[in-house]
Amino acid sequence: MRTIPGELVTRYEAEGWWTRDTIGDLLVRGLAATPDAEFHVHSAVRPWSGTFQDVEAVARRLAAGLRDRGVGPGDVVAFQLPNWMEAAAVFWASALLGAVVVPIVHFYGRKEIGYILESTRPKVFVGTERFGRLEFHDDLCAEVPVVGVVGRDFDDLLSASPWKACSGPIRRDRH
Repeated sequence: MRTIPGELVTRYEAEGWWTRDTIGDLLVRGLAATPDAEFHVHSAVRPWSGTFQDVEAVARRLAAGLRDRGVGPGDVVAFQLPNWMEAAAVFWASALLGAVVVPIVHFYGRKEIGYILESTRPKVFVGTERFGRLEFHDDLCAEVPVVGVVGRDFDDLLSASPWKACSGPIRRDRH
């Protein structure tokens, strides 16, 4: 990973271009400011309607479930989902945990998925059983410690209790 020179970091922070906020910090503040905002997924396959608060509840249960499985800051969470509620929940849960998010285009096939998983070595992969021509292949995830498939066992990843962090996402030392 590239190291940013200290003087450049200091300058960017002083000028307000950079902050110490993580994506998780921004997410926590945004969700707290608009919990009742509507969240709709227009899909012939998996439509969904609710609020940001509803999605946040799933994301926090997922974050707790992943944390129980040893997922934390810097771990890679890859997912290949269409624009479904679960895609937002996986992204949000990952951000809350301080994990690295690797979204995979929902129409990529075996070759592309295999390459991405080999290159990123995720600790978690979330996919779908089937979407259009896309079909889940267990063998591609043989080396991934935590796998969840929407429509099959995704809900098994959810903790009964939501993850509650008083100050937002988990952090790790940045420098």
